[in-house]
Amino acid sequence: MELFKKGDKIGKYTVNSFIKKGAVAESYTVYGGDDMLYFCKVFDISDMAASQLFEGKEVFEIVFCRELNAEKNDNIIRYVDNGGFRKGNKDYHFLVTEFYQGELLNQSVEKDGVFDVEDAMQITLCVLNGLRHMHSKALLHNDITPSNIMLKEMDDGMMLPTIIDLGHVSYMVLGRPNFFLGDLAPFFRAPETFRGIFTPKSDVFSVGALLYYLLFGKAPWEVDLAECGDDINLIKAKVKEARKEKLVLDTEEVHIPDFLKKILKKALSSKAVSRFASADDFFNTLIDRLVPEDISNIDDLSMDEAAGKEGQPEEGHAEKQQIMFKKGSGNGFDQVAGRDELKEQLRKEVIFALQNPEKAKQYLLPPVNGILLYGPPGCGKSLVTECFAEELGFNYTILKASQFGNIYQPGVLDNLQRIFDAASLKAPFVICLDEIEYLIPNPGTDNVTKESVAMLSMMNGCAAKGILLVATSNQPEQVDPFLMRPGCIDRVFFVPQPDLEARKDIFKKHLSNRPCEEIDFEELAKLSEDFVAGDITETVNEAAMTAAYMDVPISQKILVDVLKYKNPTYSTKTKIGFNK
Repeated sequence: MELFKKGDKIGKYTVNSFIKKGAVAESYTVYGGDDMLYFCKVFDISDMAASQLFEGKEVFEIVFCRELNAEKNDNIIRYVDNGGFRKGNKDYHFLVTEFYQGELLNQSVEKDGVFDVEDAMQITLCVLNGLRHMHSKALLHNDITPSNIMLKEMDDGMMLPTIIDLGHVSYMVLGRPNFFLGDLAPFFRAPETFRGIFTPKSDVFSVGALLYYLLFGKAPWEVDLAECGDDINLIKAKVKEARKEKLVLDTEEVHIPDFLKKILKKALSSKAVSRFASADDFFNTLIDRLVPEDISNIDDLSMDEAAGKEGQPEEGHAEKQQIMFKKGSGNGFDQVAGRDELKEQLRKEVIFALQNPEKAKQYLLPPVNGILLYGPPGCGKSLVTECFAEELGFNYTILKASQFGNIYQPGVLDNLQRIFDAASLKAPFVICLDEIEYLIPNPGTDNVTKESVAMLSMMNGCAAKGILLVATSNQPEQVDPFLMRPGCIDRVFFVPQPDLEARKDIFKKHLSNRPCEEIDFEELAKLSEDFVAGDITETVNEAAMTAAYMDVPISQKILVDVLKYKNPTYSTKTKIGFNK
């Protein structure tokens, strides 16, 4: 029988509904004074052993929950409040945490079936992220199971995995656990835990079992334990016997890639020494598969893109978009004809400090967090951006915002966060945001949006993580001004129309595989002042059409005749306007 009924008070909180009764605690949903719904756990101190109380006074779960929330982690349940009271002749403590809308992982699998490989890996990464935070505090979870992970529903409809039950959190245990073992899920327990040994590697085993469950819909080596009842020794013997069999990694219904089979075997090794060294090691291995350095492995990677036809958002629709991560190893700025002034600016103001960190430290050069390359369309900003990343020699990715979506579309912020997280692991790293005015558009209001704040938190201080942002824009005035600030975008560079050398190079490339007479590229470049790449392309195409119609090679005269009546898309006046 539950302690409280709807409308009763627990401290300053009003009971809304009873959830369940556990070995030493009851769970409720409660309303706070702010009319927000919270989760509340009430502990009966008289039913708890002294070893379950911190310094014999406070419930360990409450202490640990407070400690873990000293630094925010989205993948661990959020602490709100705690307190104590006396009811009848008993003392009670209560813990209040955030109440999560959504469903438990086991409920999701039971309702909708198993997850695909990428989604299973993403969920596992989130759980490992929470565990990394716990382990950094010298704490173990000890009970990672599908029933302890909530798929929390975000404002944009995305689901965020969160570890919600901290009832078995402890310091490292070597032989005598101070928490109740009877409710631990046997098939998610590492072999050594049956001997009372709980370590970070036993948590790693549990996460491996969780990943297996997400893919196959059941725990590894799962067998029927009904005949064992509550007999711990019988359960232990049955589980041990089942694990002598070879782990099933392929079925008629489920086929997973070989790399994932190797990951599961390592995480679920019966010997702790053969498992991943830590949650961090497990996390990095999964990230390396989702974010391969070699472009030939790109089939292993896809990100959600909330975009419909022709790049427009389509409500409730999500497609898969491949995000390419490369290693800078090309010819760098040698591929950019002309533009000597711009290239020298970038080398001096950005590249030098990044390639010479000791010199930058000696001269106290401030780190560059982000740069913006802006100018009229067709001026080669995208080419300069890619060659800039190649010149640095860092890992990099290029995101075209018009295809990727903008931060107000469902899922885009989440995908960006994954990319920023992966970039920090592969630092030094360059994230190129092409057409940033589409990715982070000006909301057209004086009020700062929550999406802008979320984007700021991702972009702000990237330099400290070894990440450089390189953005391009045709219309910088259309970019959210909240993000155009030091610490986000530190430097701004104007990319002008192609200069003489660049125009010569563009003409050469467009005429190289066509039937031509001898061409004076110097004259063509001089006659095409202020032309952008698109203007030169049109010029060559029109000349080619004329020559084909006349059945003659493309000549200097035909090209010059086209240039005589063709005007540049952007005049010198436009260029000056951009330069302001």
